[in-house]
Amino acid sequence: MLGLRYINRVGRAKEDRHQVQKKARAKKPNSAQIAQLAGVSRSTVSRVINGYANVNAQTRRRVMEVIKQYGYYPSMSGQVLAGKRVKCLGLFWVANGLIAQDCLSSFFMATTIESAARRGYLVLTCIVPNLREAAWMEHVKGIFYQGRIDAGIFVGCNNQEPLIEQLIDDGMVLGLFDHFVAGKEENNRFMINFEADTGERAVDYLVSLGHRRVAVIDGDLNRLSSLQRHEGFLRGLRKNGVELRSQWLWGGSGPAFITKAGGYQAAKAIFGLPGDRPTAICCNNDAAALGVYRAAAEEGIAIGRELSVLGIDGDAGGLAVTPQLTSFQFSFDKMFDSLVDRLIRCLEGEEDVPRLDVGTSCLVERGSCLPAS
Repeated sequence: MLGLRYINRVGRAKEDRHQVQKKARAKKPNSAQIAQLAGVSRSTVSRVINGYANVNAQTRRRVMEVIKQYGYYPSMSGQVLAGKRVKCLGLFWVANGLIAQDCLSSFFMATTIESAARRGYLVLTCIVPNLREAAWMEHVKGIFYQGRIDAGIFVGCNNQEPLIEQLIDDGMVLGLFDHFVAGKEENNRFMINFEADTGERAVDYLVSLGHRRVAVIDGDLNRLSSLQRHEGFLRGLRKNGVELRSQWLWGGSGPAFITKAGGYQAAKAIFGLPGDRPTAICCNNDAAALGVYRAAAEEGIAIGRELSVLGIDGDAGGLAVTPQLTSFQFSFDKMFDSLVDRLIRCLEGEEDVPRLDVGTSCLVERGSCLPAS
Protein backbone atom coordinates (compact mmCIF):
# COMPACT_ATOMS: atom_id res chain seq x y z
CA MET A 1 0.00 0.00 0.00
CA LEU A 2 2.82 2.41 0.88
CA GLY A 3 4.46 1.71 -2.45
CA LEU A 4 1.17 2.28 -4.27
CA ARG A 5 0.57 5.61 -2.48
CA TYR A 6 4.14 6.72 -3.35
CA ILE A 7 3.63 5.80 -7.00
CA ASN A 8 0.33 7.71 -7.01
CA ARG A 9 1.98 10.80 -5.51
CA VAL A 10 4.77 10.69 -8.10
CA GLY A 11 2.22 10.26 -10.84
CA ARG A 12 0.16 13.23 -9.61
CA ALA A 13 3.34 15.36 -9.37
CA LYS A 14 4.24 14.53 -12.96
CA GLU A 15 0.67 15.23 -14.05
CA ASP A 16 0.68 18.57 -12.19
CA ARG A 17 3.96 19.53 -13.81
CA HIS A 18 2.59 18.57 -17.22
CA GLN A 19 -0.47 20.76 -16.64
CA VAL A 20 1.72 23.70 -15.60
CA GLN A 21 3.82 23.27 -18.74
CA LYS A 22 0.69 23.12 -20.87
CA LYS A 23 -0.75 26.28 -19.30
CA ALA A 24 2.56 28.11 -19.55
CA ARG A 25 2.77 27.38 -23.27
CA ALA A 26 -0.87 28.30 -23.89
CA LYS A 27 -0.53 31.85 -22.57
CA LYS A 28 1.98 34.16 -20.93
CA PRO A 29 3.33 32.35 -17.87
CA ASN A 30 3.28 33.96 -14.44
CA SER A 31 5.97 33.88 -11.80
CA ALA A 32 4.26 31.06 -9.88
CA GLN A 33 4.36 28.82 -12.96
CA ILE A 34 7.99 29.71 -13.64
CA ALA A 35 8.83 28.89 -10.03
CA GLN A 36 7.06 25.51 -10.20
CA LEU A 37 8.67 24.59 -13.51
CA ALA A 38 12.13 25.52 -12.19
CA GLY A 39 11.53 23.79 -8.85
CA VAL A 40 12.11 26.94 -6.79
CA SER A 41 10.07 29.45 -4.82
CA ARG A 42 8.47 32.58 -6.31
CA SER A 43 10.83 34.70 -4.22
CA THR A 44 13.81 32.96 -5.88
CA VAL A 45 12.37 33.75 -9.32
CA SER A 46 11.99 37.38 -8.20
CA ARG A 47 15.60 37.52 -7.00
CA VAL A 48 16.85 36.12 -10.32
CA ILE A 49 14.78 38.64 -12.32
CA ASN A 50 15.98 41.54 -10.20
CA GLY A 51 19.62 40.54 -10.49
CA TYR A 52 20.25 39.92 -6.79
CA ALA A 53 23.52 38.21 -5.96
CA ASN A 54 22.16 35.87 -3.25
CA VAL A 55 21.18 33.13 -5.72
CA ASN A 56 23.66 30.38 -6.50
CA ALA A 57 24.81 30.02 -10.07
CA GLN A 58 23.17 26.63 -10.69
CA THR A 59 19.76 27.84 -9.50
CA ARG A 60 20.04 31.08 -11.47
CA ARG A 61 20.91 29.13 -14.60
CA ARG A 62 17.94 26.77 -14.12
CA VAL A 63 15.50 29.63 -13.61
CA MET A 64 16.89 31.49 -16.62
CA GLU A 65 16.50 28.40 -18.81
CA VAL A 66 12.82 28.12 -17.87
CA ILE A 67 12.32 31.86 -18.37
CA LYS A 68 13.80 31.66 -21.86
CA GLN A 69 11.91 28.48 -22.73
CA TYR A 70 8.52 29.92 -21.83
CA GLY A 71 9.15 33.51 -22.86
CA TYR A 72 8.69 35.05 -19.43
CA TYR A 73 11.15 37.94 -19.80
CA PRO A 74 9.65 39.38 -22.97
CA SER A 75 6.43 40.00 -21.09
CA MET A 76 8.40 41.65 -18.28
CA SER A 77 10.45 43.89 -20.54
CA GLY A 78 8.84 47.28 -20.75
CA GLN A 79 6.16 46.58 -18.16
CA VAL A 80 5.71 47.47 -14.55
CA LEU A 81 4.44 44.79 -12.19
CA ALA A 82 0.88 45.97 -12.87
CA GLY A 83 1.33 45.16 -16.55
CA LYS A 84 1.72 48.71 -17.92
CA ARG A 85 4.59 50.22 -19.86
CA VAL A 86 6.69 52.72 -17.95
CA LYS A 87 7.18 54.84 -21.10
CA CYS A 88 10.88 55.06 -20.40
CA LEU A 89 13.84 54.22 -22.64
CA GLY A 90 17.25 53.27 -21.31
CA LEU A 91 20.28 54.98 -22.86
CA PHE A 92 23.40 52.94 -22.12
CA TRP A 93 26.60 54.77 -22.95
CA VAL A 94 29.59 52.44 -23.09
CA ALA A 95 32.53 54.71 -22.31
CA ASN A 96 35.29 55.07 -19.78
CA GLY A 97 35.50 58.75 -18.93
CA LEU A 98 35.26 59.88 -22.57
CA ILE A 99 31.87 61.60 -22.67
CA ALA A 100 32.88 64.90 -21.11
CA GLN A 101 35.76 65.17 -23.60
CA ASP A 102 33.55 64.77 -26.66
CA CYS A 103 31.09 67.38 -27.94
CA LEU A 104 29.32 64.75 -30.06
CA SER A 105 28.58 62.51 -27.08
CA SER A 106 26.77 65.32 -25.26
CA PHE A 107 24.87 66.13 -28.45
CA PHE A 108 23.87 62.46 -28.92
CA MET A 109 22.55 62.29 -25.38
CA ALA A 110 20.55 65.52 -25.64
CA THR A 111 19.12 64.49 -29.02
CA THR A 112 17.94 61.13 -27.66
CA ILE A 113 16.27 62.74 -24.64
CA GLU A 114 14.52 65.37 -26.78
CA SER A 115 13.37 62.80 -29.34
CA ALA A 116 11.91 60.56 -26.64
CA ALA A 117 10.24 63.52 -24.89
CA ARG A 118 8.43 64.53 -28.08
CA ARG A 119 6.83 61.09 -28.04
CA GLY A 120 5.94 61.15 -24.35
CA TYR A 121 8.81 58.99 -23.12
CA LEU A 122 11.45 59.55 -20.45
CA VAL A 123 15.08 58.47 -20.78
CA LEU A 124 17.07 56.72 -18.06
CA THR A 125 20.78 57.24 -18.78
CA CYS A 126 23.51 54.91 -17.63
CA ILE A 127 27.24 55.29 -18.34
CA VAL A 128 28.83 51.85 -18.45
CA PRO A 129 32.65 51.76 -18.28
CA ASN A 130 32.88 48.10 -19.30
CA LEU A 131 30.06 46.07 -20.81
CA ARG A 132 31.96 42.81 -20.20
CA GLU A 133 32.71 43.30 -16.53
CA ALA A 134 30.48 41.02 -14.44
CA ALA A 135 29.26 43.72 -12.03
CA TRP A 136 28.27 46.07 -14.85
CA MET A 137 26.62 43.27 -16.81
CA GLU A 138 24.45 42.44 -13.78
CA HIS A 139 23.65 46.13 -13.29
CA VAL A 140 22.49 46.55 -16.88
CA LYS A 141 20.49 43.32 -16.83
CA GLY A 142 18.84 44.36 -13.58
CA ILE A 143 17.54 47.57 -15.18
CA PHE A 144 15.89 45.54 -17.93
CA TYR A 145 14.61 42.65 -15.84
CA GLN A 146 13.16 44.89 -13.14
CA GLY A 147 10.94 46.48 -15.79
CA ARG A 148 12.42 49.95 -15.20
CA ILE A 149 12.58 50.61 -18.95
CA ASP A 150 10.60 49.55 -22.01
CA ALA A 151 13.60 49.32 -24.35
CA GLY A 152 17.30 50.10 -24.31
CA ILE A 153 19.58 52.06 -26.63
CA PHE A 154 23.28 51.17 -26.64
CA VAL A 155 25.94 53.57 -27.89
CA GLY A 156 29.67 52.87 -28.04
CA CYS A 157 29.61 49.09 -27.67
CA ASN A 158 31.80 46.77 -29.69
CA ASN A 159 30.34 45.02 -32.69
CA GLN A 160 30.47 41.68 -30.85
CA GLU A 161 28.98 41.97 -27.36
CA PRO A 162 27.77 38.86 -25.49
CA LEU A 163 25.46 40.91 -23.24
CA ILE A 164 23.70 42.48 -26.24
CA GLU A 165 23.03 39.04 -27.68
CA GLN A 166 21.81 37.72 -24.33
CA LEU A 167 19.36 40.60 -23.89
CA ILE A 168 18.01 40.12 -27.40
CA ASP A 169 17.68 36.37 -26.84
CA ASP A 170 15.73 37.16 -23.67
CA GLY A 171 13.29 39.22 -25.74
CA MET A 172 14.38 42.72 -24.76
CA VAL A 173 13.79 45.45 -27.34
CA LEU A 174 17.14 47.09 -28.19
CA GLY A 175 18.25 50.01 -30.31
CA LEU A 176 21.88 49.74 -31.37
CA PHE A 177 23.97 52.63 -32.66
CA ASP A 178 26.81 51.72 -35.01
CA HIS A 179 26.38 47.98 -34.60
CA PHE A 180 25.71 45.04 -36.91
CA VAL A 181 25.98 41.27 -36.64
CA ALA A 182 25.55 39.35 -39.88
CA GLY A 183 22.67 36.89 -39.90
CA LYS A 184 20.92 38.44 -36.91
CA GLU A 185 17.43 39.54 -37.94
CA GLU A 186 15.38 39.40 -34.74
CA ASN A 187 12.28 41.58 -34.57
CA ASN A 188 13.52 43.16 -31.32
CA ARG A 189 16.88 44.32 -32.76
CA PHE A 190 16.86 47.86 -34.22
CA MET A 191 19.94 49.56 -35.65
CA ILE A 192 21.13 52.90 -36.94
CA ASN A 193 24.43 52.76 -38.78
CA PHE A 194 26.70 54.92 -40.89
CA GLU A 195 27.02 54.60 -44.64
CA ALA A 196 29.81 52.18 -45.51
CA ASP A 197 31.68 54.17 -48.18
CA THR A 198 32.70 57.35 -46.31
CA GLY A 199 36.34 56.29 -46.02
CA GLU A 200 36.63 55.71 -49.76
CA ARG A 201 34.96 59.05 -50.52
CA ALA A 202 37.38 60.78 -48.15
CA VAL A 203 40.39 59.44 -50.04
CA ASP A 204 38.79 60.32 -53.38
CA TYR A 205 38.42 63.92 -52.17
CA LEU A 206 42.04 64.24 -51.07
CA VAL A 207 43.28 62.70 -54.33
CA SER A 208 41.10 65.17 -56.27
CA LEU A 209 43.12 67.92 -54.55
CA GLY A 210 46.31 66.37 -55.86
CA HIS A 211 47.47 64.62 -52.68
CA ARG A 212 49.56 61.50 -53.22
CA ARG A 213 51.28 61.28 -49.83
CA VAL A 214 48.34 60.45 -47.56
CA ALA A 215 48.51 59.20 -43.97
CA VAL A 216 45.56 57.52 -42.25
CA ILE A 217 44.59 57.69 -38.58
CA ASP A 218 42.04 54.96 -37.90
CA GLY A 219 39.50 54.63 -35.11
CA ASP A 220 38.59 51.76 -32.80
CA LEU A 221 38.46 48.79 -35.17
CA ASN A 222 36.16 46.91 -32.78
CA ARG A 223 33.40 49.26 -33.91
CA LEU A 224 31.47 48.81 -37.12
CA SER A 225 31.91 52.32 -38.54
CA SER A 226 35.64 52.45 -37.76
CA LEU A 227 36.19 49.13 -39.50
CA GLN A 228 34.11 50.19 -42.50
CA ARG A 229 36.00 53.48 -42.79
CA HIS A 230 39.34 51.67 -42.48
CA GLU A 231 38.37 49.34 -45.31
CA GLY A 232 37.15 52.33 -47.31
CA PHE A 233 40.44 54.19 -46.83
CA LEU A 234 42.40 51.21 -48.14
CA ARG A 235 39.97 50.68 -51.01
CA GLY A 236 40.20 54.34 -52.02
CA LEU A 237 43.99 54.37 -51.91
CA ARG A 238 44.25 51.22 -54.05
CA LYS A 239 41.67 52.53 -56.53
CA ASN A 240 43.57 55.79 -56.98
CA GLY A 241 46.98 54.15 -57.15
CA VAL A 242 48.21 55.82 -53.96
CA GLU A 243 50.73 53.85 -51.93
CA LEU A 244 50.06 53.78 -48.19
CA ARG A 245 53.26 53.50 -46.22
CA SER A 246 52.84 51.18 -43.27
CA GLN A 247 54.30 53.78 -40.89
CA TRP A 248 51.62 56.24 -42.02
CA LEU A 249 48.75 53.98 -40.95
CA TRP A 250 47.78 54.36 -37.30
CA GLY A 251 44.92 52.74 -35.43
CA GLY A 252 43.88 49.68 -33.53
CA SER A 253 41.41 48.43 -30.96
CA GLY A 254 40.12 50.39 -28.01
CA PRO A 255 38.35 53.69 -27.30
CA ALA A 256 41.64 55.64 -27.15
CA PHE A 257 41.69 55.65 -30.95
CA ILE A 258 38.54 57.81 -31.20
CA THR A 259 39.79 60.66 -29.01
CA LYS A 260 41.81 63.85 -29.44
CA ALA A 261 44.57 62.24 -27.39
CA GLY A 262 44.68 59.29 -29.78
CA GLY A 263 44.88 61.56 -32.81
CA TYR A 264 47.57 63.66 -31.15
CA GLN A 265 49.75 60.65 -30.35
CA ALA A 266 49.38 59.22 -33.87
CA ALA A 267 50.24 62.56 -35.50
CA LYS A 268 53.27 63.07 -33.27
CA ALA A 269 54.55 59.64 -34.30
CA ILE A 270 53.98 60.40 -37.99
CA PHE A 271 55.67 63.80 -37.75
CA GLY A 272 58.64 62.22 -35.98
CA LEU A 273 59.43 59.81 -38.80
CA PRO A 274 62.53 60.45 -40.95
CA GLY A 275 62.12 61.52 -44.55
CA ASP A 276 59.30 63.40 -46.22
CA ARG A 277 56.02 64.02 -44.44
CA PRO A 278 52.53 63.29 -45.75
CA THR A 279 50.79 66.22 -47.41
CA ALA A 280 47.41 65.08 -46.06
CA ILE A 281 46.10 63.14 -43.07
CA CYS A 282 42.77 61.38 -43.36
CA CYS A 283 41.16 60.78 -39.95
CA ASN A 284 38.54 58.21 -39.01
CA ASN A 285 36.70 60.80 -36.91
CA ASP A 286 36.80 64.49 -36.07
CA ALA A 287 38.05 64.00 -32.52
CA ALA A 288 41.25 62.40 -33.84
CA ALA A 289 41.55 65.17 -36.43
CA LEU A 290 41.43 67.80 -33.67
CA GLY A 291 44.27 65.93 -31.98
CA VAL A 292 46.29 66.34 -35.20
CA TYR A 293 45.82 70.11 -34.90
CA ARG A 294 47.54 70.13 -31.52
CA ALA A 295 50.43 67.99 -32.75
CA ALA A 296 50.87 70.14 -35.85
CA ALA A 297 50.94 73.32 -33.75
CA GLU A 298 53.70 71.87 -31.58
CA GLU A 299 55.72 70.94 -34.67
CA GLY A 300 55.19 74.31 -36.34
CA ILE A 301 53.27 72.77 -39.25
CA ALA A 302 50.61 75.03 -40.78
CA ILE A 303 47.35 73.15 -41.41
CA GLY A 304 45.69 74.32 -44.61
CA ARG A 305 49.03 75.32 -46.13
CA GLU A 306 51.66 72.68 -45.40
CA LEU A 307 49.28 69.92 -44.36
CA SER A 308 45.67 69.07 -45.20
CA VAL A 309 43.58 67.42 -42.47
CA LEU A 310 40.25 65.74 -43.17
CA GLY A 311 37.79 64.44 -40.57
CA ILE A 312 34.57 62.44 -40.50
CA ASP A 313 31.48 63.05 -38.31
CA GLY A 314 30.82 66.79 -38.19
CA ASP A 315 31.89 67.47 -34.60
CA ALA A 316 31.13 71.06 -33.55
CA GLY A 317 34.69 71.23 -32.23
CA GLY A 318 35.82 71.48 -35.85
CA LEU A 319 34.37 75.00 -35.98
CA ALA A 320 36.41 76.17 -33.01
CA VAL A 321 39.86 75.65 -34.57
CA THR A 322 41.79 77.68 -37.13
CA PRO A 323 41.48 76.88 -39.93
CA GLN A 324 38.11 75.23 -39.47
CA LEU A 325 38.05 71.48 -40.09
CA THR A 326 36.87 70.04 -43.40
CA SER A 327 34.73 67.02 -42.60
CA PHE A 328 32.16 64.56 -43.86
CA GLN A 329 29.18 65.54 -41.74
CA PHE A 330 26.36 63.26 -40.58
CA SER A 331 22.92 64.39 -39.42
CA PHE A 332 23.13 62.76 -36.01
CA ASP A 333 19.89 64.36 -34.86
CA LYS A 334 18.04 62.57 -37.66
CA MET A 335 19.89 59.31 -36.99
CA PHE A 336 19.02 59.21 -33.29
CA ASP A 337 15.48 60.40 -33.95
CA SER A 338 15.04 57.53 -36.40
CA LEU A 339 16.22 55.01 -33.82
CA VAL A 340 14.00 56.38 -31.04
CA ASP A 341 11.01 56.59 -33.39
CA ARG A 342 11.31 52.98 -34.55
CA LEU A 343 11.76 51.66 -31.01
CA ILE A 344 8.65 53.42 -29.77
CA ARG A 345 6.59 52.36 -32.78
CA CYS A 346 7.56 48.77 -32.00
CA LEU A 347 6.72 49.15 -28.31
CA GLU A 348 3.32 50.56 -29.17
CA GLY A 349 2.41 47.58 -31.28
CA GLU A 350 3.14 48.67 -34.84
CA GLU A 351 4.11 45.77 -37.07
CA ASP A 352 6.78 45.64 -39.76
CA VAL A 353 8.81 48.52 -38.32
CA PRO A 354 12.10 48.82 -40.28
CA ARG A 355 14.91 47.40 -38.19
CA LEU A 356 17.80 49.13 -39.96
CA ASP A 357 18.37 52.71 -41.02
CA VAL A 358 21.57 54.20 -42.43
CA GLY A 359 22.85 57.73 -41.92
CA THR A 360 24.40 59.47 -44.92
CA SER A 361 27.03 62.20 -44.94
CA CYS A 362 27.85 65.30 -46.95
CA LEU A 363 31.25 66.89 -47.40
CA VAL A 364 31.57 70.27 -45.67
CA GLU A 365 34.63 72.04 -47.08
CA ARG A 366 36.39 74.50 -44.83
CA GLY A 367 39.97 75.69 -44.54
CA SER A 368 41.86 72.58 -43.44
CA CYS A 369 42.11 70.99 -46.89
CA LEU A 370 43.73 72.75 -49.83
CA PRO A 371 45.26 71.53 -53.12
CA ALA A 372 48.65 69.87 -52.75
CA SER A 373 51.51 72.18 -53.57
